[in-house]
Amino acid sequence: MTTLLKGDAFLNRYRITGTLTTVAPLHIGTGESRPLPRAEGETVEVSTIITDHRGKPLITGSTLRGVLRNWLLMVLEGVGEEWAKERDYTGDGEGLMGLDQAQQIQCVKNTFSRLELLFGTPLNAGKVEVWDATCSTGDLQAMGDKLLGWDDNRLTYVDTSVAIDPARGTAKEKLLYKADVVPPGVTFELNLVAQNLSDEELGLVLLALEGFNSQIYPIQVGARGGRGYGRLEFKMGTIYRLDREGVKKWLKETLQAVGTDTAPAGYFGLPKLTDAEQTQMIKGVKDQLAKALGG
Repeated sequence: MTTLLKGDAFLNRYRITGTLTTVAPLHIGTGESRPLPRAEGETVEVSTIITDHRGKPLITGSTLRGVLRNWLLMVLEGVGEEWAKERDYTGDGEGLMGLDQAQQIQCVKNTFSRLELLFGTPLNAGKVEVWDATCSTGDLQAMGDKLLGWDDNRLTYVDTSVAIDPARGTAKEKLLYKADVVPPGVTFELNLVAQNLSDEELGLVLLALEGFNSQIYPIQVGARGGRGYGRLEFKMGTIYRLDREGVKKWLKETLQAVGTDTAPAGYFGLPKLTDAEQTQMIKGVKDQLAKALGG
């Protein structure tokens, strides 16, 4: 297998789109709190969630990238070190930091696992980037009559649970914890971009995205995973791809569109696969991944 890094000669570039819809409550906290008015002038502190410039809930790209990588690590680490390996990148255990840059690059290409090449390490840039997933749900006003502290704009309600003593792992007596929570049924737009992927690496990306839908070991996002929070349903959207063979055609069409309202830019300018091309490509890379994993 020829190993390509993100910065090597161009092979391909992808943008994979889709949606993530909450099937369980979701809390991705900011580490801050806000006062919630109560009866008789009292207030309680409520842990807040991350929101975008509109005040809508947001799932950060770094959060999604982290859970995708961790899910693949858990799935692949028993398959073999070719697929996934955890190592000490900065310590002297493997002597990586004592190598010059050329030696480090060679070490990465020759010894690093597919997961390390895909998501990156301190020694190499990852091939996969995940953008912030923005909320596309307009409103859920009917929730206002059912949920405490419902906010029509932020699409959140206030959830109450018992605070846990981190030292003992037990509930703190008479101490409740309140947090803003996104309810089930809220949809977020997913954009994942990547470049210089082999078929097996693209297969791993698609496998990781399907991890959201797993009934055995589902990906969970945010806090309170032990209570079943953070479950999301993934639905595939459109895949955009530019490969080496299509560069000349893409350049011609891009130059012709300059100065028009449809002029493409960056990853938004990648050619869109037809439904048939997308279906065939997905099947092909899944078959290739299954073969590489030994069937």
